[in-house]
Amino acid sequence: MFLSRIVPVCVAAAITTTFAVLDLPNAQPKVDAAYWNAALDSTWQGLIRRNIQPYSAGVGLIHRPKSEAPGDAVSEGVGYGMLVALYADDQASFNKMWDEANSTMWGKCYYNWQMSVDGKIVGTGAASDAEEDIALALIFADKLVSAGKWKAYTSTKFGYDYKTHAQKILDCMWSSEQVTSDGILAPGAGWGGRSFVNPGYFSPAWYKIFAKFDSNGDRWNKVVDKSYEIISKSPGYSMGMVPDWMTPGGGWVGSAGLGYNAYFESKGFFKDAIRILWRVAIDAIWFDEQRAKSFLKNALTFINSKGGAKAANFYQIENAGELLPADDKWYDFNNSKDSTTWRYRREHSHLTIGMWATAAMAVGEKADRIAFSEEMGKFYEGRDYFGKAKDESGALEDTLHNEMYFDQFLAWFGTSMMSGAFVNVIDAIDNPKAATVGDSSSLTPSRISVGRFATVAGLKVNHLDGAVLMSVPENANWSIFDLNGQMVAQFAGKDFLWKTRGQSGIYIVKAASRNRVYSRKISVR
Repeated sequence: MFLSRIVPVCVAAAITTTFAVLDLPNAQPKVDAAYWNAALDSTWQGLIRRNIQPYSAGVGLIHRPKSEAPGDAVSEGVGYGMLVALYADDQASFNKMWDEANSTMWGKCYYNWQMSVDGKIVGTGAASDAEEDIALALIFADKLVSAGKWKAYTSTKFGYDYKTHAQKILDCMWSSEQVTSDGILAPGAGWGGRSFVNPGYFSPAWYKIFAKFDSNGDRWNKVVDKSYEIISKSPGYSMGMVPDWMTPGGGWVGSAGLGYNAYFESKGFFKDAIRILWRVAIDAIWFDEQRAKSFLKNALTFINSKGGAKAANFYQIENAGELLPADDKWYDFNNSKDSTTWRYRREHSHLTIGMWATAAMAVGEKADRIAFSEEMGKFYEGRDYFGKAKDESGALEDTLHNEMYFDQFLAWFGTSMMSGAFVNVIDAIDNPKAATVGDSSSLTPSRISVGRFATVAGLKVNHLDGAVLMSVPENANWSIFDLNGQMVAQFAGKDFLWKTRGQSGIYIVKAASRNRVYSRKISVR
């Protein structure tokens, strides 16, 4: 690696940069892939800095900084975190999270669903979505090992490798009655199932992967069929929506005793339910599932009738797809019973845009994909999180009021579908395909002039093995850009250790303090 001198030029967008996301070429639909892959890397690093590193109990776990029990960790976060770590190609974080969950949250046959900020199990029982997400992450990790892309690893708690523990989880999902004998995914171990379900947990693409991996794989095929059967009976099916909770026959269940999001008497397409778009869109894209496409076409038709990407939000089901009440507020957020921090239940944000975008990626036209990408771009300002640093619209989409957990993950999953990063790892390795370029919007500029970036005295750059160490004499906000103008890293402080992770090419370094801007062009090899 070496430092280059400044040459005023105009650079075309043909220059490519390798980002720290799993590099498996694929033919999935994409939009603004390079832009969003850079954002995925940056926001994963932000999750590490905010949701993992500050916590001394449950070291390595994803914590919820602003939940109703601030700082707790839940098994859902283990599943989400392991999936994101896998697609971010971060095996070290993946292993640490898995080991810590095994040490602190694993019961006899599943992960207990909640651990307090001081490391005590306060929520016993399984959350079935976490179990299936963790199992899939382990199956894909095992595939990466067999392909030589990840190193073999054994859990420090059990002595299991990825494959062995994935099989254990799948067996336990049946033996602990997280799945009924006729194939209904229950929301927990022996809780619900035939009496009520959380359809936002249904992951038919996962079950198809399980059917090929599991030593008793045929049993998962009936879970696929049962999931689509229940979805088809949803009272919101014609609009591409399901309730947060429902009976398998399509009836309402009310709010009594029904878990985390029993809001609006479970008749809303709210935070549990909206995940069905992402989970079913994966099946449409990975397996060309027609039942998934039929449901998603209803969803896309509905949201386009409301205004398209700009209308991404939570909706009522019983009341003909109207928005949730305008002034309904969530006061349990951040354990606040007063007016210091709260959120509206109605929400046009990176979360809702990310979830509705998956329908556009699965069954939409180019115009739909571009519209959702550009709308998501309004809620990503190049930092290490999705959302706005300061809300100016009164919608409370700033960092003070955002959850910085659930919203980040759902935005990440939706964005990874837009970039094409969220792939079927097994198929991508076993049946490699030429990578498609995909669509581009205004988020992908064609040119950027680098001549204006002049070297300013005071910025020191030292090249290390796999990293670049930079420093300025005062606190500053650092940004690293590629020559397409896309941000690839950021930091705050006097010193910035940029781990280049095998990236190469020409980059622009900017460090902006209160009084001046330091900038330099560097070449990384």
